[in-house]
Amino acid sequence: MNPSHLLSLLAGLLLSLTSSLVHSQELPQGYFRNPLDCNIGLSATFAEFRTGHFHAGLDMRTGGTIGLPVHAAADGYVCGIRISPWGGGKMLYIKHPNGYTSVYMHLNDFAGEIGQWVRNEQYKEQSFAIVRDIPEGVLPVKKGQVVAHSGNTGGSGGPHLHFELRKDGLTINPLRFGLPYSDNLKPVIRGIRIYPTAGQPFDLGKEDNISIAGHFYLGIYATDAAEGSTAKNGVDKVELFVDGILFFQYVTNRFPLDSSRISNALIDYPLYVRTRQAYLLTRALPGALGDWIPVRHGDGILRFTPGSTHSLRIRAHDIKGNITERTFQVTTLASTASPAAPDVPEKGTYAITYSKPLKFNGEHLKISFPAYTLYDNDRMRISSTPSSLYRSPVCAVEPCTSDLPPHLWYTLSIKASSPTEKAVIVRIDGKRPTAYKTSREGEWYTASVRDFGHFALTVDNENPRISPINFREGKNLKTNILRIKISDNLSGIETYNCYLNGEWILAEYDGKSASLTIDANGAIKKGVNKLRVAVVDAAGNVADVTFTIRKI
Repeated sequence: MNPSHLLSLLAGLLLSLTSSLVHSQELPQGYFRNPLDCNIGLSATFAEFRTGHFHAGLDMRTGGTIGLPVHAAADGYVCGIRISPWGGGKMLYIKHPNGYTSVYMHLNDFAGEIGQWVRNEQYKEQSFAIVRDIPEGVLPVKKGQVVAHSGNTGGSGGPHLHFELRKDGLTINPLRFGLPYSDNLKPVIRGIRIYPTAGQPFDLGKEDNISIAGHFYLGIYATDAAEGSTAKNGVDKVELFVDGILFFQYVTNRFPLDSSRISNALIDYPLYVRTRQAYLLTRALPGALGDWIPVRHGDGILRFTPGSTHSLRIRAHDIKGNITERTFQVTTLASTASPAAPDVPEKGTYAITYSKPLKFNGEHLKISFPAYTLYDNDRMRISSTPSSLYRSPVCAVEPCTSDLPPHLWYTLSIKASSPTEKAVIVRIDGKRPTAYKTSREGEWYTASVRDFGHFALTVDNENPRISPINFREGKNLKTNILRIKISDNLSGIETYNCYLNGEWILAEYDGKSASLTIDANGAIKKGVNKLRVAVVDAAGNVADVTFTIRKI
């Protein structure tokens, strides 16, 4: 590393750190309150790595219970309601006078006037899942007002409150606003991996002195814990110093909501999929863009003169300033790798420049990649192989070099060998096919996908399934809360509606348990009642069942 490189690096880092400090000073300290009454304990921290995204807020523990009061973090008004069987479940958005929006997810229910407003909207649309943007003046709230109760709705893995603070398209670490949070425990550096550019990666283990042939980069896996929090939460900052000079820095200040998928390019993605251990990589990919991604020297690859020895020091920080360090020495050897063979393009592959779109029009397959679908230049294997198992050839769409999924959705069209209304595009690489929402135009079927792999057309002729969970046909009811299992074999549930004695009634759909829940209190009458459940899947198959239920 020559002096000019060091000066350039230091200048860039000082600019980044100064920008970060200014941003932190601008955040209103003490403006927002803890949305729960209990002390803040976290089951997930801000910007933790997930498959396909960063964790966009804080997961606040609720003691494994549902129904804790959720308070407005500050004065403002309810500006949005989102309800889905998946993702954030029941979600509430509050706009504040200072321009920030607080977000509350996985709620069990909405409180008071808010809850009644939401219920009215659901009945107006006759839909459990709704999306509403709400103007100022409709649902004003005061700081500390109970606006909802904590739950386990959507894709939640257990009862908790997911809490975010957003502004100008960014989600920002809520702990940087001065929320009361105790953490006296140091982070843990759980693993360091060495990635030679001309060899296989290996774990550093407990070694303090190693020799490496050629150039390399690092993968760093660090976690944090705090009193009352989960033991393996994400850390706030990771740094790598080379001979005392800062070479790499990753800080969890904020990130744009529309760029969250870049998380895949910052870690050893295949290792994370297998182990859920997020090894943060020092190397950079040219398509992983943004002024909020890690600051690093050049492309993040360490290039030392053969025979030289260098000191590498890794520091992991938490939000409260607790630090853990690990130092080791590296001696660089001359590379023993054979000269690279001439690049002969593989037959059936097509060059793709990550910053440019690519269109492919074949006899059985059409593809349209937008620019920045990939994180680096590559070649794509694109082929169609005849198959007697499916309604089309099996179509392969795979990068030759990268092991990352695409950053953006792309369009894939497959020509059917025997067209039918019930055909859907599926990915066939897993244990069972994954179906995509499919449209048809003549012999061609089209879907937006965000996977690479092998695709084909198959037919979904099977109707969804409906079965009661806590009541029996023709028997007396013992509860006013009715639960019904609904499921589909392939294309997935598209719509679901329930009617009690001919009137539409709200049924809450939980995607995790594939069940509907109906609160029939006040709607069910004494004597004989008729409950009709109608379910349609994405291929248009219909299940329509009417149950006779009795109430004494």
